[in-house]
Amino acid sequence: MLQTLAYYLAFLIIGLATASFGPGLPEFARNTGAGLAALSNLFLFHRIGYIAGSLGGGRLLDRTRGNRLTGLVLGLIALGLVSVSRAAALPVLLGGILVLGLAQGTAETGANTGVVRLHGDRAGPYMNGLHLSFGVGALLSPLLLSASRAGTGSFRTAYAGFAALAALAGVWILRLPEPPARSRAAGEAGRNPLSFWMIAGILFFTVAGEAGFANWAFSYARKAALATETGAGLLTSAYWTSLTLGRLIGIALVRRLGPLRLLTLIVPGALAGSAVFLAFPDAAWAVWTASVLLGLFQASAVPASFTLAGDLGILSGSTAGLFGAACSLGGMTLPWLIGRYFESSGGAVFPVLIAASQAAALACLIGIRIARGKPGAGRG
Repeated sequence: MLQTLAYYLAFLIIGLATASFGPGLPEFARNTGAGLAALSNLFLFHRIGYIAGSLGGGRLLDRTRGNRLTGLVLGLIALGLVSVSRAAALPVLLGGILVLGLAQGTAETGANTGVVRLHGDRAGPYMNGLHLSFGVGALLSPLLLSASRAGTGSFRTAYAGFAALAALAGVWILRLPEPPARSRAAGEAGRNPLSFWMIAGILFFTVAGEAGFANWAFSYARKAALATETGAGLLTSAYWTSLTLGRLIGIALVRRLGPLRLLTLIVPGALAGSAVFLAFPDAAWAVWTASVLLGLFQASAVPASFTLAGDLGILSGSTAGLFGAACSLGGMTLPWLIGRYFESSGGAVFPVLIAASQAAALACLIGIRIARGKPGAGRG
């Protein structure tokens, strides 16, 4: 149980760090003298680092002690947090963000793999709890930054606290024994690549939909005159609240249904939510319905996909890294596409691309069902 809690703490720290960048932009601008347009590169550098950390860290996990690597990169997260909070020039800030993303991607891959190796066939509820920990960190981060500013006039106290927590978690995980290597990853993935790629597809399109909706719902509601500024903010909060609730519910459901049946329930549910929005894009009730349903049904897709990969015997460090990279690519690609065509389409591209991402996730789920009927498909 202590090992599980240590992984949960690692994910909470990743959530604290990731959710701090947006609220921290005004102070980053003051510290570096850079404009917000230049600072937008922060998110690109973070994603690039995250993808590199997921891929490289996954390969390292198969060649070294997982807890040692995860503990060390948590220490790197601590150093990165201190660095970005004190950066006085834009290149230093972007370099710190790149390193921070690299360490976070590696730590996430290590924790995902560690939970599956530790709990084996019973990993489902623990995996949902792991990803819930990220959500808790993401919810707490803006509140802690605001409290730090109110008390000291700067976010540095909050960042120092995040860094200290990361360092302590790193020391804790370094001292833990290694979980057993239960995964049959390389052989099963090689014999049945369709399952691997379809799970990667669900991760890509689910996180694409999450990031796309979360990042653009506010702007869409304002542009379409569906909400006031306060109402648009509440719309985004409703999405994250629904997603957090969905992960709590998912802890119980994955234990009862198993990961594949849970995905069969929630992926079509997310598509239904986006379809309502697509059918009635000018109705306030439709965007609110989409916000609640998307958050609720998307919530457990990522942890359930990782759990399914473990059940099918295709989750090694390398495959977990590839899955993490798929998540990051999805989270980077769809928000960029929406932004690219948002103004020229009058916002109409937003519901179309959100619905398309959920339809693609459903197609990948059907692909997994097909793959399970083939020889070498593994357990499900």
